[in-house]
Amino acid sequence: MSNHSLNKTIVHVLSSYELAPVQGYHPITDGIIHQTYQVELEEGAPLILQKLHPLLNTEDTLADFEAVTQHLAREGYGGPRLLLTRDGSRTASDDSGGRWRLSSYVAGHTRPHIESPQQAALAGEALATFHQVMSSFTYAFKSPHPGHDTRGHWERLRLASQAPQHQARWGEIQGRAEQILSALEGVILPSELPRVVVHGDPKVTNIRFQEERAVLIDLDTCARHTRLVDLGDALRSWCDLSREGSSTPDGRVFSLERCQAALDAYLKVSDPLTALERLWLPRCCRTITLELASRFARDYLEDHYFAFDAKRFGSRRAHNLHRVESMWRLAEEMREAEEVIRSWI
Repeated sequence: MSNHSLNKTIVHVLSSYELAPVQGYHPITDGIIHQTYQVELEEGAPLILQKLHPLLNTEDTLADFEAVTQHLAREGYGGPRLLLTRDGSRTASDDSGGRWRLSSYVAGHTRPHIESPQQAALAGEALATFHQVMSSFTYAFKSPHPGHDTRGHWERLRLASQAPQHQARWGEIQGRAEQILSALEGVILPSELPRVVVHGDPKVTNIRFQEERAVLIDLDTCARHTRLVDLGDALRSWCDLSREGSSTPDGRVFSLERCQAALDAYLKVSDPLTALERLWLPRCCRTITLELASRFARDYLEDHYFAFDAKRFGSRRAHNLHRVESMWRLAEEMREAEEVIRSWI
């Protein structure tokens, strides 16, 4: 889409809302699902306009998003809030049938990675506060989010490894993939863990850092699950030094310092953990890391899902192979750190 047609489309979409005059807009490139723009108004705070991915623009998904954001607003959490069109619709449509969602702007800064234990602590507190605020949320989610379906991802890699069309490629990755399957099967979180409303994707780029606090944004993946999937995914994102091209002086890529700061802050704010949650907390980050490794390994075979960095890699398979190795290394360091983490809780 050209800049001219994009401009016409955004002007058309925004005309569906009761707004102050629009001063301009610019794209936000942190996300990889929706097309996102920050809209500047002549009066008042900016707004966030998103062209929704087709898989996340159903009425059920939009109803869930509206319910979550309304609850957070009532509780004073400070996250985004869905804005309705003049006729009360949750989205506006463009001429091609695309659906666009307008939300309030959340002040702060989005960071590509955690830079210090202090930031890790703010993030941990933000996640715990989110869980606390959502504990009074009685709404029944309409759209099923498979979320962290760890056993399902394990099974899908196993089946992909047996598919006749993948046998040539399977030999290239078999050794590491079998290690991942074996390790992942041993850390699948038990179904008996308490279920709460989770964010579903608390990676660092889904956090807005403010002066003395942080706020979770990107609320399309909220669902009921064990909070350990949020904690595991958070620690995977926040404590992986290799994501920023660095490591500790001894070459390790899992930051125990950030991990401890994040967990300490989380546990100070959160409801007390049950005995089963305490048992599994030290290994939940390895669960989610190996889950992601299994997804990269499967896409190495199927070669159709994950985007790849063409400036660094010659193909999706090459990038996925790099991802598999990176996640395996990170998971192994998490395994070695498990007893240290246990001593903190």
